[in-house]
Amino acid sequence: MGIEPVRIGVIGAGDISGVYLNAIAGSPVLELGGIATRRPARAETVAERFGVACMSVDALLGDPRIELVVNLTPGRDHAALNARIIEAGKSIYSEKPFALTLEMARQLAAQASAANVLIGSAPDTFYGAAHQAARRALDTGAIGKPVFGQSFIGLPGLEMFHPNPAQFYLPGGEPPYDIGPYYIAMWVSLLGPVRRVHATGSFGPAERVVRHGPAKGTSFPVEVATTFITSLTFDAAHVALTISLDVAIPTQRPGELYGTQGILELADPMFFSGGAGQFTPATGRSPLATTGMPFAEPNRLDHAGQPVADYRGVGLVDMALALRSGKPHRTGADFIVHNVEIMEAITRSAQSGQAITLESTCDRPAPLDAALDAALIANTASPFDLAAERAARTARLHIPHG
Repeated sequence: MGIEPVRIGVIGAGDISGVYLNAIAGSPVLELGGIATRRPARAETVAERFGVACMSVDALLGDPRIELVVNLTPGRDHAALNARIIEAGKSIYSEKPFALTLEMARQLAAQASAANVLIGSAPDTFYGAAHQAARRALDTGAIGKPVFGQSFIGLPGLEMFHPNPAQFYLPGGEPPYDIGPYYIAMWVSLLGPVRRVHATGSFGPAERVVRHGPAKGTSFPVEVATTFITSLTFDAAHVALTISLDVAIPTQRPGELYGTQGILELADPMFFSGGAGQFTPATGRSPLATTGMPFAEPNRLDHAGQPVADYRGVGLVDMALALRSGKPHRTGADFIVHNVEIMEAITRSAQSGQAITLESTCDRPAPLDAALDAALIANTASPFDLAAERAARTARLHIPHG
């Protein structure tokens, strides 16, 4: 028996919107019902491409046929718009961060519960094969008892690739709210809730320069810390997480989890695939097998031109199936609230210099199961076309001779 598609409204038509719109168009359980944005010309172009109506936000929220709204507006606007979406009686799938404070996240979760609607939020990269393989290895005792872990991501700044980077250097756009959610969700999916946060923050240049897009060459001020060094205390282990926009050459060590009998090498949490592996004294390093696992096949090129798996939208499909079945989805209210509190605690601790004991908690998201999640796997489409991306990249790099 088929599943009745969930009719989706999308608010926001920025850089990430194409990914979600492709994911919606490719899934049999999702149906695009309209697009709204504060930039009507942009929305009209996108809406025409996908064959749907371009609407005002009020019209989209007032459309009784739309059941679920995808919020792709800038992060600082998420909480206020999410409240409006819930008030309109619609479920939400929000880009990260869902909100900027624990208080607001809790209010939204309570509002959603009272309205009998669901909330969900990116990132959903921990659904990826590489991360699920690491979870399976950990849960089956491959490295013994976990003791401590670490992750490091350093960039010269988001202006190295984003056409509108100034928003990430204002309050609410700090690294813990932008890059941080990928790492936080990965570690929570592995180790469960964080109990305590202690962070320090530092500032890089007082001004930055846009490097791409229409505003290339213009400068903008920096109002927030741009490097955060954080200790996350879990029940099972301690994790050192460093996120910096002040590293001259991009440097990344996505994560290692050290246990009493071995080490897990984790994949990049900004994608679904990667070179996850394990080390033991007896066998040395061996890759974690992902063959045949869902969301493992490369489907796009990253910024360096390397093939990666990127199935953003699987969390939206998981939520749509939850709407139809009544079963929980993996980025539900408790998971969202806890992740928001971790983000806020990192920024607050860095400002105050004090450790913060967290108030919220959550369960680890359920691991993917090929049988139990057959509908999720079957109804999640790739939002990218690897062959087309390769052809386009080749065309851009081609230098004619003569």
